[in-house]
Amino acid sequence: MNTQACNIDSTNYLTRVDSPCSLNHVIRFGDIEKRLNQQFTEDERQLKKNYAEQNRLRPEVIRFNDLEREAKAREERMARVIMLLGEDKFIDTRRELLKGRDVSKEIVTNTDDKLPLWLAMKAIVEQTTELQVVDLQDTLQYFKIKASRQAVESALASHRETFETKTRGRDKFVSLKR
Repeated sequence: MNTQACNIDSTNYLTRVDSPCSLNHVIRFGDIEKRLNQQFTEDERQLKKNYAEQNRLRPEVIRFNDLEREAKAREERMARVIMLLGEDKFIDTRRELLKGRDVSKEIVTNTDDKLPLWLAMKAIVEQTTELQVVDLQDTLQYFKIKASRQAVESALASHRETFETKTRGRDKFVSLKR
């Protein structure tokens, strides 16, 4: 049988035979539409479940975030106190850690080398409701922080978002903004 006589165009390969009569995959638009609808329905069902679970967890998430903010504020305040009083008063935890004692339940605060003047002032003013600026300067000297009246005034002016100053007669008072 001659292939030209039958007018069949086929190519023989070792693994298959190709011919123009082969079935090609045909896209059926109805199937795609059905699948899209199914996908939408499933996504909608899962999204409702997600939202329901988020709403159930929301109070715990809010509480967690509140605790995180509170912990951060306390850690920052502790770091200021440590820097103001000196790290040597708080070295016991480090000694115990070096001995191999489990201090995982201990609080460890990282501090910088030198406390900026305004943070030292904030640590002091946090312990009082209101303090006269001259007394603040004396307290800084007590903690071995040398600061002139001009430096204290400059720090107060630079950090108006933190400090509130009031003048009564000739005396100037400082407190923290609430």
